[in-house]
Amino acid sequence: MTFRDQACAHLSEYRKDLLGIAEEGVFLHRGTPHRKGHILPEGRERQNLLAPYGDLFFASEHGATKLHQYFHHLNSSQGLCINLFYPLLKEERLPLLVRSLGSDMGLPVRAMFESPSQLENAARLTSFDFHLDNPQGRDLFVEVKYTEAGFASTKADAEHLDKFRDTYAPLLGNSPYLTKECSDPAFFLKNYQILRNLVHITALSEVVFLFPRANEKVAEQAAHARATFLTQGGRERMRIVFLEDLVAKLIAACRGTSLEGYYESFRKKYLDFS
Repeated sequence: MTFRDQACAHLSEYRKDLLGIAEEGVFLHRGTPHRKGHILPEGRERQNLLAPYGDLFFASEHGATKLHQYFHHLNSSQGLCINLFYPLLKEERLPLLVRSLGSDMGLPVRAMFESPSQLENAARLTSFDFHLDNPQGRDLFVEVKYTEAGFASTKADAEHLDKFRDTYAPLLGNSPYLTKECSDPAFFLKNYQILRNLVHITALSEVVFLFPRANEKVAEQAAHARATFLTQGGRERMRIVFLEDLVAKLIAACRGTSLEGYYESFRKKYLDFS
């Protein structure tokens, strides 16, 4: 079984046993409905966020965050991202949040979910799963993966070649952080999703790829990109953070508080099978 298969089987049991939801959700494929155990039924999507912070999230200033089309899938990386980071915002544990991502950016910081790129000049902007910034102009962008089968490429068609020319070529320019190979349109589009993130590395910004170590395909691609798409200066500003390690760190740092039990519940949902 692939990592995705294992995760979806586990989340199907989680839906039944932990959430007490007997009904499977529906996935439409080419107009044909398919019932899937890891999908929540219509109207139950908010239960993808863990108690007690789910209701607090939707009542907060972050509650207006646009939810993905497949947010009701229990393996939604957006759902995982909110479950992981929002409690630290709510409990004002921002120093722990910054340290846990390996950054030395100074406080205060502002946190955003689904944060659109401020560098791109395009109709459709890259959106980061999670973004921290501070008044000193520092940025930390987080790309979250869970069960995805790798980072996506895109077609080298006229539309994307035009977008590369108008949007990404100016950002690549003489970047000291990406190798010259990344400025080749065909290469960029072949590695589209990763490089859309990496072009946001600057002297004041960092990029973090966060995913389970057990997702070997994503781990392989991220490690390859860090080793071969970036210069030494770029590698210093791009980090790989494994979800298993981060959750263990948060549990240890929150020992004796309500967040310890919360992150144990998070681990039970997302990682206990791997």
